[in-house]
Amino acid sequence: MLRKIRLFTIIVFCVILYADILTVAVRPVKEYSDMENRRLAAKPEFSLKRFFNGKYQKKYEKYLGDQFAARDKWVDISGRFQVLSGKKDVNGVYIGKDGYLIDGADEIDYDKEQADENVTYLSTFLNDASDMYGKENVSCLIIPQKIEVLSDKLPEFAAVPEYNGIIKKLKDKIKYKNILIDNLADVFSDHADEYIYYRTDHHWTTLGAYYAYKRLMEQTNWTKPHRLDYYKREKVFTDFYGTTYNKVHIKTEPDSIELFHSPYDENVYVNMDDGETESDSLYFAEEAKNSFNRYNVFLLKNTFKIEIDTEADTCKTLLLLKDSFANCLVPFLTEYYDKIIMIDYRYGKTRIGDIMNEYPDISNVLVAFNIEKFIQNTDLAAIADTSSGRKSDTMEEFDADSFFDSFP
Repeated sequence: MLRKIRLFTIIVFCVILYADILTVAVRPVKEYSDMENRRLAAKPEFSLKRFFNGKYQKKYEKYLGDQFAARDKWVDISGRFQVLSGKKDVNGVYIGKDGYLIDGADEIDYDKEQADENVTYLSTFLNDASDMYGKENVSCLIIPQKIEVLSDKLPEFAAVPEYNGIIKKLKDKIKYKNILIDNLADVFSDHADEYIYYRTDHHWTTLGAYYAYKRLMEQTNWTKPHRLDYYKREKVFTDFYGTTYNKVHIKTEPDSIELFHSPYDENVYVNMDDGETESDSLYFAEEAKNSFNRYNVFLLKNTFKIEIDTEADTCKTLLLLKDSFANCLVPFLTEYYDKIIMIDYRYGKTRIGDIMNEYPDISNVLVAFNIEKFIQNTDLAAIADTSSGRKSDTMEEFDADSFFDSFP
């Protein structure tokens, strides 16, 4: 009888497995998971080199896992069972102290070769941008993961990742050593007892973004940062359950989301993806209330390009290369720039040189990357190509010899 039960279990498992593989093969690829607030793996391109070094199989396995039918439901069910069994790490999430759910960082899971390539891409961009706009006008903020800063909230067995080697490689490749390459982990550790990260989400809170803004202004000497009491603080949500929560569904206190208002975040014009979405506000409270993700109150969504026009009247334009963390940071910068151009290379591949050429008034450059998003990004090659720069494609260097040779 036991043998029949085992055979039946194996048959059911095989039917489910191969039915899902067939489903993945015929149904449209799902690009994004609302539940996890991330892009899902796309089907990898086959090559003999990738096949024989094992990279193709690894990426294809990740593709099948991400495209599994009813994946969000299976993730939810799996998480609930693991919690009931008493585990303290569920679906890659540590069940931390004080209600904190903290995404783990499996160092085996990231591609070290990809990380090294991204370091080269970013250092090339920073060096070229410094030549174009002046090294005093270029800065880079490396935003730490929650697990790095809130290590005291972790279970005793939890492993904390170490990214200093990556940041050192980046600094070593920078031509001008006085360019700010700031690892905010050092700053955030001084504020670890404050509400600088959401309990149920991987993002920093608005207070965390404020400390990043304060550090940026202090280190660059661009201007003196405002004190906290300068801002009018508005709590817009008290029921936020973020993407980390949705991996495990652990009962915990919901997060709250605050806006830090200044006189300069009111008179703005926001243009996303060349007019696809337009607004006179940096905040989208109603849309976030009606959506899955409350964090979308900050600039609505992740997209390739966002232009923000302000009434700062400083004659300065900021080029900001970023990920979703910067959506919460940018309101602090609106009083210092007439225009802010935000570019997220997870959602587009236009060469950065073409973007620089499109905006000849760029005066300052800021990179703000979360360390995990940075090392995992497979679309950063375009930031190393600054070839067109601020030079118009329609303007060629005058060659006197060729000009006179053209006459008979």
